[in-house]
Amino acid sequence: MNAIAEVSAPPQPAKNGSSSSEIASQLSAVAIDADEGMVKQMLATLLRCQLRRSDEPVPAHLGVLMHLFLALRSMALTDDLTSLYNRRGFLRAGTRLLSAAHREERWALLFYIDVDDLKSTNDSAGHAAGDSLLTRTAEVLRLVFRDTDVIGRLSGDEFAALVAVSDPNACDLILHRLQSAIAADNLARAEASLSLSVGFAQFNPRKPSSIADLLRKADVGMYGDKLAKLVRPVRAALHG
Repeated sequence: MNAIAEVSAPPQPAKNGSSSSEIASQLSAVAIDADEGMVKQMLATLLRCQLRRSDEPVPAHLGVLMHLFLALRSMALTDDLTSLYNRRGFLRAGTRLLSAAHREERWALLFYIDVDDLKSTNDSAGHAAGDSLLTRTAEVLRLVFRDTDVIGRLSGDEFAALVAVSDPNACDLILHRLQSAIAADNLARAEASLSLSVGFAQFNPRKPSSIADLLRKADVGMYGDKLAKLVRPVRAALHG
């Protein structure tokens, strides 16, 4: 199992008396976590330090820098292959979703998803075939989950999805939709079949868990699902 990264403390805004080098250092440190309002404040303060003799207004420079910052932050939080969140992005966005669920006293479900036999596909058919399984997985997850849900690729063959729900027993419905989407994807393609192992964990707003704890619990369930798939053919052969 992969170690789960912990979420860092929230960033602090730049002080007006800070030097430009101090502000630049702070901005670099909070580039992932800071909200846009804090980033604008820090950039504006930095620009005032650097452009005191410039005739151009600060907002003109600020707009260009904000556009660059947001593009860089998106790159830092996004998986290149699937365009889903990467691990860092999933942890950040997932933590925000859980905080909102806690405040609003809503349940949440975290699904840990593993692409079956990815290594053997890479070995037998090449990495292009393996990449196809990964992008197909991302497409299936986008069909099953909503835009408001948090979906990410955590590592090579492991994905996760976090969903805020009003009914803590909605897991079976979501798993059914997932299996239906996988079956439809396989019917529509002539290439290797897509198979996913899935585990899940519940977030109880009255007994809140961290996203790291939910990932660990769901990871255990995912391995249980994978093991059951390996054991099932053996049992069928023994009773055949």
